[in-house]
Amino acid sequence: MMIRNHMRHFRNYLDFRGAPATGISTLILLLLTPYLATGQALVINEFMAANDATVADPDFGEYADWLEIHNPGSASVDLSDLFLSDDLAAPLKWRFPATLTIKSKGYAVIWADGMDTGLHTSFRLAAAGEAIGLFDAAGNAIDVITFGPQTADVSFGRSPDASTEMRFFDQPTPGAPNPESGFLGIADAPAFSPTAGIYTAATSVSISSSLQGATVRFTTDGSPPTPTSEVYESSVSVFATTVIRAAVFKDGYLPGTVATHSYLIGESRSLPVVSLSTDPANFFDDQIGIYVEGTNGIPGYCRSVPLNWNQDWERPIHVEFFEPDGSMGFSIDAGVKIHGGCTRLYPQKSLAIYARSSYGASRIDYPVFETTGLSSYNNLVLRSSAQDWWRSMFRDGMIQTVIGQGMQIETQAYRPAVVFLNGEYWGIHNLREKQNEHYLEDHYGVDPEAVEILEGNKADLLGQSAHYDEMMAFMFSTDMTDPAALDVIDSYMDVDAYIDYLVAEIYSANADWPGNNLKQWRPGTPDGRWRWMIFDMDFGFGGNGNGLFTSNTLALATDPNGSEWPNPPWSTLLLRTLLQNPTFRGEFIQRFAAHMNTTFAPDRVLHTIDSLRAVIAGEIPAHKERWPKSISFTSTWEDAIDIMREFAVKRPLFVRPHFYNHFGLSGSSRLTLRVEEPQAGHIDADGVRMPGPTFEAVFFTDVPVRLRAIPEPGYRFERWEGASASATDTTSFVLTGDATLTAIFSKDGSSTNITAEVPGTDRLHQNYPNPFAERTQIDFELTHPTPVSIRVYDVLGRCVATLVDASRSTGEHSVTFDGSRFTTGVYYYVLRTDYIAVTKRMLLVR
Repeated sequence: MMIRNHMRHFRNYLDFRGAPATGISTLILLLLTPYLATGQALVINEFMAANDATVADPDFGEYADWLEIHNPGSASVDLSDLFLSDDLAAPLKWRFPATLTIKSKGYAVIWADGMDTGLHTSFRLAAAGEAIGLFDAAGNAIDVITFGPQTADVSFGRSPDASTEMRFFDQPTPGAPNPESGFLGIADAPAFSPTAGIYTAATSVSISSSLQGATVRFTTDGSPPTPTSEVYESSVSVFATTVIRAAVFKDGYLPGTVATHSYLIGESRSLPVVSLSTDPANFFDDQIGIYVEGTNGIPGYCRSVPLNWNQDWERPIHVEFFEPDGSMGFSIDAGVKIHGGCTRLYPQKSLAIYARSSYGASRIDYPVFETTGLSSYNNLVLRSSAQDWWRSMFRDGMIQTVIGQGMQIETQAYRPAVVFLNGEYWGIHNLREKQNEHYLEDHYGVDPEAVEILEGNKADLLGQSAHYDEMMAFMFSTDMTDPAALDVIDSYMDVDAYIDYLVAEIYSANADWPGNNLKQWRPGTPDGRWRWMIFDMDFGFGGNGNGLFTSNTLALATDPNGSEWPNPPWSTLLLRTLLQNPTFRGEFIQRFAAHMNTTFAPDRVLHTIDSLRAVIAGEIPAHKERWPKSISFTSTWEDAIDIMREFAVKRPLFVRPHFYNHFGLSGSSRLTLRVEEPQAGHIDADGVRMPGPTFEAVFFTDVPVRLRAIPEPGYRFERWEGASASATDTTSFVLTGDATLTAIFSKDGSSTNITAEVPGTDRLHQNYPNPFAERTQIDFELTHPTPVSIRVYDVLGRCVATLVDASRSTGEHSVTFDGSRFTTGVYYYVLRTDYIAVTKRMLLVR
């Protein structure tokens, strides 16, 4: 309400003919030098360089930087020949709009947001510190302010208006008189010694401040310190796991940043540790707590009574991440919400972590997951394992790990961790990526403001997206038995990715699908196609007693008259319609077979189950002690894992007959695929890469198998031998019995030959940052002096850059890849020495 009143004052003082009035933002100064030129009436009266939530501008609705020009004189002042700049060497950077005047005693609020229109400048203010100046047409300074790092939602200005006394204001007044009093400065953040970490024994913690005459206050219950919190007078002895939060207070100063340090005493863990600290009321208060039934809730999520945890409330929290060796990964202030659906009813709940600039950092700058190649995240989820909380604690993570390595669909990276809440052990949580517009931006470089996402358990997706409506209208009005119709559909949706999505859900026997857990997306561009995301696979691989290895999920997914849950008719409509198309039907059948041979090969799945089991096995007793009801739907934890292992082995024996019966197939045959020179190339079967050099696969009969020979850089395809004698790199035929097919490649001197990885101890690290906009650093380590080559390839296998081609000595080395002349997309960089040849993926986002 105060901001709205200020805007009313602003309009009273500002006379701006022909351009829109504009609003407000936020900035904070640690160093400020005001200068007022002789004979000039105008001053930069107040500004904010970190406007996170103070006020949105009226034109674009954004929380942008702003500054306020004040006319303390007795006459109106014409601004049309004046300029603003954040570069004193370029004083004429942005010109005020024509016909803009400030009345006597009036104000003009200017938005420094880079939009360069109306009252929006061509530049932004730097919260880290810079200079801003008001200049006449000759470049003479009227007023100049130099400032240092700023704090969110705190402005800096003259007190009173137009004076030389500068103050911080925690109640900004854009477009209105500044307060008569403010704050002299902002207190520093206290320093801790030793810092947060995992300690084997009790420790003593010292806290200090460099601000003379200040008082340090601290808490140990997770709440942020207040002016009445305990005063720090001498070192704090820490005998058990404790979170210490401290802040500096001084009369006339705004309190500084709260510093948070967790001391994990005797907590030797094999998993990473996440320490969460927040005011206990944020979780457990009946009125505002997000983790309790409370007295201020709403109904929903499988309960008709009002519950606090159903509210879409976000609370402030501090998050510290420690690797198993005790090293600090990251420490940030963030927001937290309860995550998930009906599993909110469970004692242990899932939490979503939000990095926002209003808390401090807008990103979590740490490579939490090795598998993604990303070094920064906007959001993270601490998942309780949801429906699988009663069983294995890693079923969804296991399934997504399996399919994420072999399919063209969006999965969530998985990493189990141990969580402490305000120093109390809170059990195993699964660190996961949060699938939203920021996830898509990080993985695909799409515009997060333009991406379309359809999600939810809706009986009718029509009306949510014009593009989706258009696609469905085409299918309903077209003879889908025409093979050419699939080409049109493929322009609307990524058909191969959709088939992978279907294979993952059907093979896994996800009993909470297809009428639930739906999410699809497309880039907001004219040629953007729909793709599908995988999440919440907890009912797969025997997860709830319905998703058994015998389950006919194919029939479930194609039933035109299914039950309200899990397969109402609307949820099977897309697949049923596409299966009318003979090309789609054939590709679906044999691509399913290809993934059964590779992605879901029993040995491969068993290895994944056993390796992930070993990661958390040592933590299960403590978790079970903390949450006694967890892992209670089977006699033992090992029994829950045995259900998944049995599924991995027996599922193929039942899925193949499901396909025989549904599609009228006569059976399966074995196809042995060979590559004469393993390093020369590989074979794709219906778009799925087959292992080499010799691989025995099983495909359905009666339906063509599509094969493609793909040479590695430095080689070319020559011919097929065996079941096909074609000289083209693609071939297709129907199996009528067991067969053998060999791909013949030969060397091609026109490009670089990238060999497969071979044993060695040299190392190639993930590039940083990744994704990157222009330049990125690639680090590598050599254990012996050796010739080194590092080359960059595009997705077509073309060498686009050579970064190193010389001998290098033993030790650590770095090289920079300049991607400024390349387009957005995925690139591969390859290190080759006498000891290894290894490839990594990176994403360029322009």
